[in-house]
Amino acid sequence: MPKEVVAEKIVKKKEIVDEKSSDKNLDDSSEKSSRKQDRVVVKLPKPSYVHPDDHIHTKRKALFAPFMSPKDIKVEIRQGKLYSGTLRINKRNRQESYVTTDSLDGDVFICGQHDRNRALDGDIVAVRLIDPEKAMEKKREHDMRRRDEKNRAQDKNGDPSVGKRNNTADDTKPKSKFFGVVVGIISRVENPAFSGTIDIERSQQKSKKDSDNKSRPNEKDKHKAHPFWFKPTDLRVPFIMIATRNVPPGLLKNEAKFKDHIVVVELVEWPIDSAFPFGKIIQDIGQVGELKTEAKAVMLDNRIKDSPFSPKVLNSLPSTPWTIPVKEYKKRRDLRDTRVFSIDPATAKDLDDALHVQPLEDGNIEVGVHIADVSFFLKTHTALDAEAYDRATSTYLVDSVIPMLPSLLCEELCSLNAGVERLSFSVIWKMDLKGNILDTWFGRTIIKSCAKLSYDDAQSVIDGNKLPSTVKLAGHTTDNVESDIIHLYKLSKHMRSRRFENGALSMNSIRLSFNLDDNGDPVGVWIYEMKESNRLIEEFMLRANMSVAEKISEAYPEQALLRRHIPPIERRMEEFLGLARELGYTLDASTAGTLQASFDAIEAKDIQTVLKILAIKSMQRAKYFCTGSFEPEKYSHYALNVPLYTHFTSPIRRYADVIVHRQLECALQKKAGCGYQKEDVERIALRCNQKKDGAKNAQDQSIQLYLARYLDIMEKKGSIISPAIVLQVTSEGFDVLVPEYGLEKRINVKSLPLEKFKHNPEELCIDMYWKKNSIPCREKPEKPSDDDSETDSKSSIEQIPDTDIVDTRPLDNIPGIPVVKLSQESVMEVAVYSSENLQKVKPFTRLDVLIQAEMNRSPPIINVYPVNPFATYPKTFPKI
Repeated sequence: MPKEVVAEKIVKKKEIVDEKSSDKNLDDSSEKSSRKQDRVVVKLPKPSYVHPDDHIHTKRKALFAPFMSPKDIKVEIRQGKLYSGTLRINKRNRQESYVTTDSLDGDVFICGQHDRNRALDGDIVAVRLIDPEKAMEKKREHDMRRRDEKNRAQDKNGDPSVGKRNNTADDTKPKSKFFGVVVGIISRVENPAFSGTIDIERSQQKSKKDSDNKSRPNEKDKHKAHPFWFKPTDLRVPFIMIATRNVPPGLLKNEAKFKDHIVVVELVEWPIDSAFPFGKIIQDIGQVGELKTEAKAVMLDNRIKDSPFSPKVLNSLPSTPWTIPVKEYKKRRDLRDTRVFSIDPATAKDLDDALHVQPLEDGNIEVGVHIADVSFFLKTHTALDAEAYDRATSTYLVDSVIPMLPSLLCEELCSLNAGVERLSFSVIWKMDLKGNILDTWFGRTIIKSCAKLSYDDAQSVIDGNKLPSTVKLAGHTTDNVESDIIHLYKLSKHMRSRRFENGALSMNSIRLSFNLDDNGDPVGVWIYEMKESNRLIEEFMLRANMSVAEKISEAYPEQALLRRHIPPIERRMEEFLGLARELGYTLDASTAGTLQASFDAIEAKDIQTVLKILAIKSMQRAKYFCTGSFEPEKYSHYALNVPLYTHFTSPIRRYADVIVHRQLECALQKKAGCGYQKEDVERIALRCNQKKDGAKNAQDQSIQLYLARYLDIMEKKGSIISPAIVLQVTSEGFDVLVPEYGLEKRINVKSLPLEKFKHNPEELCIDMYWKKNSIPCREKPEKPSDDDSETDSKSSIEQIPDTDIVDTRPLDNIPGIPVVKLSQESVMEVAVYSSENLQKVKPFTRLDVLIQAEMNRSPPIINVYPVNPFATYPKTFPKI
């Protein structure tokens, strides 16, 4: 029955009832007869669609709105009544989430769990826009209730009224220009299984509460096991109830064993009448805090597929020993005699790219970028191609690589190893002496690399030295290779300078590297410093990606797979610029170029670093997309400040690059179609985006895991005290950056041993009145809070920008690279007033912090505490 008809009958029923209630002279019999007739007329049919989770099997009321049917969702999306996109939940506050959709020029803010309607982080959802004013009012009421609950408890460390006054500061600012509610889940996050721990205490409390509510327990229920509560590692995932029927026998017999074990729970359902989803335990992966166990949890939570390649996939590989087919020599440009070499991390095994440079008779220069021809081996509609699509990217962890392709391809047949002939896909430019492109050639080639150089090898030449004696060359002289490096370096300097003059933005983040011992434990850590050799490779890879983007978008304006980086979130950028002005720095963020120029104008490098970290919070990640999905003006890449960009240079480790190779081949053959419909490219782009985000998150979490383990080991030798820069101050705390370890942490002053504290918004500072000789530190195991906002976590928890730095692989584990140090000139010490035990904390000031790691939690965490200048610190703290 059409919805309009149903609605009309409901209205008529209401009108009839109103008429009856006003007519007091009707006798009982006629009233009953009339009501009976009304019931027949307005009887509503059963809904044509009911989602499995929307069936109510209990007497409880529905807590959520029922999901719309997939058919209706598709219709209303086409009509512009609904919007689809990926849901992202704020890790600091689960009540706030956003839907990123390509159809609007901003994210859709979802307020609260009710409006999120059982959707999980990463789900593709359908949202309906709602009135922003009403949504903000609802949010303010919700926030007020949360604050009232918190403020009922008196805080010994500060004046509660201060927190109450200042907590409302940001409530009047809308979170987004769009507000909405989730009306359906188009597709759940892949494999909805999560790692975490069984909350034994919560489970027992719930069980006791349920039994107390029964006046007379049923005799049969006495011997039934109580349900358990699962607390996911990921703070964005709610508690999950494990029903009795899904509780493993081992857990029933020995609850204590599971108290400190990490288990994996699969989501089974989320009924419409339950505040929590239901799940079942599918795996026990080990002890909390063990390095291997925690690493496995990282991969699982980010849905990294690390299982061996199946026999069916391996059967798709070419037979070995393999040689290049004779027909390929006839079809391809033969560059085996050209002096080609690769520059990569010293430990790299999957060599995607190589370069050559040679002078031309007309005084110009020829430069070639040669990329592994993975698409020659990876044929469409094969098990191998399906597996590559499924994985979509290689994942680089501290201790291992989870490859996209079997090792026979990624380390041997495709890898551009030195001294062997390899198939490649090349972009060759004719350039002038300043790196301006005069002509471009694309095509399939055969190369024979003469050397595998590391970044340090190339840097040695750039610094005026020779190649190390350990470098082995095949068929070419050391002098010639050194000369080529210098030529490429000079060209890259011109290209890089011109790129930034044209408005590019550099937002590189701090990157840690580790030394591991034979047991896999970290024994050294440092911050990797980008050198000129890294930037040399970056320039030519970026230029190759741009050239290919121009070619395939021209050939296939509706189906090309490109990559775009949308401008910063406007509200957040305005907040950042306002903060910068209050700190005395006027920045121009009208374009990426003006923002970069503003940063460059600041002489103090530490201040630059702080401001860039604050600016990062307004940035969004670059994404793959299909050209037919957007108007051309939306193709641009904000950080690179170019109109067209794609990924072509890493097909061994990115499936998106494989698709681009296939499209480029079709374009060179001048085929009418690229082999993919628009819908196919949209699906592939979505998949690659999801898996790339997962791989990036896994890499970051792996680094934090190994850093926590390293600090835990170092604590046994003595207290870890390190200098930190204050990034920004809030009403209840401040954010710090610890450059030595690349740590960014938020410090909540309410948790410190203070007599009192006071926030001075006019001075942009917070005054901390310390208790003398009191040391803020981890004195006992901290129980994780159910409230996300109280969690000590990375403060830049929102999306981290991906400005498409070419090399995202693990960096060389070579000791001796200096740690980033704080300069004495640009950052002043935090002011200390001994008479009052007062410490005034302001942005851009420096203070010492105590760092402690907790390996008895999952995931392990790193705590940062400001050093009390009025206390004496012991050499070591006892381990819990």
